[in-house]
Amino acid sequence: MDDTIRAYIAGFLDGDGSIILQLKPRRDYRYGFQIRAIISFYQKRRGRWVLEWLQTHIGRGRIRERPDGIAQYDVEGIEPVRWLLEQVQPYVVAKREQVEQALNLLREMCANKSPTPEEFLEWARKVESYQALNYSKKCRYRAEDVRRFLSSKGWLLPP
Repeated sequence: MDDTIRAYIAGFLDGDGSIILQLKPRRDYRYGFQIRAIISFYQKRRGRWVLEWLQTHIGRGRIRERPDGIAQYDVEGIEPVRWLLEQVQPYVVAKREQVEQALNLLREMCANKSPTPEEFLEWARKVESYQALNYSKKCRYRAEDVRRFLSSKGWLLPP
């Protein structure tokens, strides 16, 4: 990806984008929770064309139109989000701390495909601390929920 395009995407992310890390309960996941990673870009519907331009250059993700008149472009998944953050990291200004913290966690997750319950709980704690950097709505699930689940299965040693 050309440096000018990477810089433009970084600026768009700084202004009209979000980097989201969240815990989501999933029965089909080994430790009962999924760590979701999403980068979202927003525009009024009439500006959807710029989201399509982003999608063309990023080569991943999907665009949807919300009922409130906003078009939203999402890139989702640990590896796609890590890749995109690595592309824009040198150019991000306003969300520099979010990018750095998210990349640290995502790189750790990509390097360790089979975490122990203790490692997964630590990742959940990092997700929770990351959420404090964003102007986000109340988070539904916390590291404590993950700890309770892991303990209920007997996978954690008592503190």
